[in-house]
Amino acid sequence: MYKYSFKGQVHTARDFFEARHKAGVFLPLTTSTISYYVVRLWQWDEADRDYTVEILSPPGYQIFNSHDEAMVCYNTQSEFLPSEITEDLKLELVQIHLEKIYALESKVLCPPVADWQW
Repeated sequence: MYKYSFKGQVHTARDFFEARHKAGVFLPLTTSTISYYVVRLWQWDEADRDYTVEILSPPGYQIFNSHDEAMVCYNTQSEFLPSEITEDLKLELVQIHLEKIYALESKVLCPPVADWQW
């Protein structure tokens, strides 16, 4: 079972492609359907005890034709997103080639810890 978050609500689907269809998140017309890159965000799921809820709303799920553009987005999010989040998230860069998903980069982002929390 695939879990995804869209507009703040968690839903389920059979797989990533069905979730994208249910959420109405389609590939832009300029995107190659054979091979493209996606920067993904995942939420922690307490029941699964893993990052298994994909965020399909912005800033998650950004699509690119070029590896270089996707890498810039990945690096930018890994640098600036931690200051905007309140819970740990997993940031991932994948290539989708002929409908197979290949993980290229992955990193867990944590919100900053204020001095008063120590």
